[in-house]
Amino acid sequence: MNKNILIGILMALWAGTVEGQEINIDRFDKIVKSLKLDKTRIKEEFCIEKKMPNAEDSYIAVLPVLQGKEEDDFFVVRNYIVITNENGEIKNKYFDPVEITSDAIMLQSMTIDTGLYNISSGIRAFGVKVSARNGSKPNPYSSETISLYYPAGQTLKKILNEFELSRYVAEWDTRCAGESDDDTSVIIMDKTKTGNFTDLKIKTISVNRKTKEVNGDCKENETSKTSYRILKFKNGKYQ
Repeated sequence: MNKNILIGILMALWAGTVEGQEINIDRFDKIVKSLKLDKTRIKEEFCIEKKMPNAEDSYIAVLPVLQGKEEDDFFVVRNYIVITNENGEIKNKYFDPVEITSDAIMLQSMTIDTGLYNISSGIRAFGVKVSARNGSKPNPYSSETISLYYPAGQTLKKILNEFELSRYVAEWDTRCAGESDDDTSVIIMDKTKTGNFTDLKIKTISVNRKTKEVNGDCKENETSKTSYRILKFKNGKYQ
């Protein structure tokens, strides 16, 4: 077996085991049929599903649908996000207008986040995280973004668009000398509100690392800082 293919299979299996968000095949087939999708246009390796903890008999599913032609390592998808019952019958559906491109920066995974995003009275949102990275050894880059949604009628309302939770960028000689910046953010439900919606407090830890060779040893100098900012609900979205 081709080594790269083997590594890809092992990574996919590992990711599925860690996240536990593999989509149920019967529900998947019913969703595809209900939405009248061409199964060959779905990137099945990125399809995910998770039970909603705050709603009975409800499952969130994400199906990335190819836009245009897929070429080698390049493709573009848009996500169908649905909520179904156990039998796969769709309660809510939303075709996200945002295009996700996998190219030099490669799409790695998608995950559903059902954290306690209690954004308003009786409204709990959920997130879809998108992770990507490049394949460069001297200039590595990776990121993870989150978008937030909540059910409304028979569709979903998108209230946060591709907010960057983490970003890592570095430049080094692949041996020792180099520099990296690593930013990690968490979303905290604040005590304040704008209108009827809870403000989102963003806590970001930024770490800078510099390494250089000194007398044959690789020495590292690390500095970090913590910052905060607030996202307020305005014109239907957090910004």
